Amino acid sequence: MEAQDDPRLQKGIDEFNQRLFFECHETLEEIWLEEQGEDRKFYQGIIQIAAGYFKLQQGVPVGAIKLWRTGLEKIEPYGAVYLGVNLASLSAAVKENLAELEAYQKTGEKAPILKAPTLYRVS
Repeated sequence: MEAQDDPRLQKGIDEFNQRLFFECHETLEEIWLEEQGEDRKFYQGIIQIAAGYFKLQQGVPVGAIKLWRTGLEKIEPYGAVYLGVNLASLSAAVKENLAELEAYQKTGEKAPILKAPTLYRVS
């Protein structure tokens, strides 16, 4: 089975889009643990981005910032689309949230309500 056909990838995307970030992390981690090849860092990056949004839900903005940065670094080499996932739109949205959250961190104000991105599949 090809990686992009793994039903767990779609399940993880659906969970991410339903804002079930912890569940998304768990689902994609199953694939990540089995993956030994070039897709490993792709999954790890998505997992870290999802975990960052989970941290934000828990009220830990510093954790979100750290996880988003490391997740973005990992998915960057994969280009605009990888395994059918639109990484360009994901990266742009996460970078926007990251910049906004970092700006608030500097002011010491309460973190803003951020709109989490949507993971898109492209055929």
